[in-house]
Amino acid sequence: MLSELQIQRYARQVLLHDVGERGQEALGAVRVELAVGGEIARAAAAYLRAGGTEVNVAEGSPGPWAGTPPLLGSAPSRLVAVTAAPDVPAGEGIAVGQRPGAHVLWSLGRDGCPACIRTASRELRPPAARSVSAVQVGALLALLVQRRALGVAPPMEGVEVSDTGVLSTLAAPACTHQPPVVPPGLLAQLLRHLAAALPDEGCAVLVGSDDAVRLVPMVNAQDAHHARDPAAFPRKARTAFSLDPHAWLALLRSTEAAGERVLAIAHSHPDGGDHLSAEDRRWAAPDGQTLLPGVAHLVVAFRAGQPASARWSLWTDGDVVDWDCPLPGKS
Repeated sequence: MLSELQIQRYARQVLLHDVGERGQEALGAVRVELAVGGEIARAAAAYLRAGGTEVNVAEGSPGPWAGTPPLLGSAPSRLVAVTAAPDVPAGEGIAVGQRPGAHVLWSLGRDGCPACIRTASRELRPPAARSVSAVQVGALLALLVQRRALGVAPPMEGVEVSDTGVLSTLAAPACTHQPPVVPPGLLAQLLRHLAAALPDEGCAVLVGSDDAVRLVPMVNAQDAHHARDPAAFPRKARTAFSLDPHAWLALLRSTEAAGERVLAIAHSHPDGGDHLSAEDRRWAAPDGQTLLPGVAHLVVAFRAGQPASARWSLWTDGDVVDWDCPLPGKS
């Protein structure tokens, strides 16, 4: 709780509808690590410290308000990192960079996608140590931090400031680095389809557009492939899966015609684990590079004929990232 003196000091912020006393406490619970220098860092640090947020500057003089004690009487518990592009924060934070004629700021929340901010910042250069818009960039940097602290910012947002001071908002890129959100009812339908294929591996495809997702049940073509060419397909459907190329091509054509895209490929591991097997990885990314960028893979592990666990996998920047997939009825 803020003291009477603190309320008086930050009265202009506390009186704002979107801030109030709790918002002011949220500003004081943040520590900002500024890994940028120059006039941008000095301006941002001045605004943030004046607003009650602790700031550590990587270089240069401490600047104004540096001696301000912690707002809440203890060290801030929430870190927001500010980096010079093309470097990006490891977690919640902001990347500041420049391109010809403008400075660009990308802000990422705790629920944002790190791969998206890496992609957006990849072509940016470090911010200029001195520029005519440096103070404006620093003020916007402070504003983006405060929006994060107050919980009013989306998972990722961007701002561009031209060298003539023109401000533009930037649309965050459509994220293809995280698994789709599958409604519980649709996930239950998928589980029933996979269970019907036991003791073989079952498979299906999730397609959709915007927030709509639908299930396309598929037939495991592994036994047919094995019968035709056992050397190329040594495993049977009991321990492997593959899609019929004609059915796959027809699916791609229909989804494109409907304005949809493939979101994920799902398959089951009867009496196995929920991670991609070595065979699964070779099928999805023969040379370590995925054949289907932005398409997630869902593996459902079965035990004694019942779905036990599930895991999403997605290739991002050459690495496989995994997420647990909660199953209906499982805590």
